[in-house]
Formats: sequence, C-alpha cells, structure tokens
Amino acid sequence: MYHAMQMDITCESGIPVARFTIAGQSSLLGVADIEAMIAELARIRAAMQPVRPLNPPAGEYPMEVDPCWRVDRPPQFNGAVLSLRHIGIGWTAFALPPPSMTSLVEALSSCPVDPLPGEQTLLN
Repeated sequence: MYHAMQMDITCESGIPVARFTIAGQSSLLGVADIEAMIAELARIRAAMQPVRPLNPPAGEYPMEVDPCWRVDRPPQFNGAVLSLRHIGIGWTAFALPPPSMTSLVEALSSCPVDPLPGEQTLLN
C-alpha cells in the first residue's frame, strides 16, 4: 500500500531540518541526512526503469545559473573529468573521453551569444 509523502522545512533547536511525513509518521533530517538521501536516491534512480530520456525535458526544469565547475585530468582516464556544482544536489562529475570533449568544445564555441527563443540546442 502506498502512502502520500509530505515534506516541509522546519526548525529543531534553531537548526533548519526537513520533516518527512508518511502515513502519519514523521522523521526529521538534517543536512548530513539529506546529503546521504540525495546520493542514495540518485543511485537507486539510476538502476530503475524507464531510464531517463537522453534529451532534457521540454519546458522549464531546474537550472543552475553560472555554476561552479572544475576540470581534472586524472592519469588513469584518457580524457577529462568535468565537475559541476548544483546548489541543491551538490557536485556531479562527468568523465568525458576525447571525442566528447571535442564535441563539447565545439558546441560551446558555436552557440550564439543571444539565441532566439525556441532555437535548437546542440546535444551530444
């Protein structure tokens, strides 16, 4: 039997926490618990079907403007690791082999400064 889950933010001893309520039972989760939950939910979702679509959703979706990023070149990988920081999700790393690096550089270099609304984007 499925029960609807409710979530809200509250304070416990002056510290913000997330309150999850399912079937009348509540749990309070702090920052470390939320971080662990996000990581575990992402791992679980990656193993579920259907897989996420290759294209971003139409319309609006969460977007981080001018995120922090980092590029590493670990010796054990032929390519680069691009890490992007989302304020809510945290850091996510993407290992890009040389062909993907080339495609990304070309896509970023060819985008107009002021694209027209609805203009086609470039996708790897």
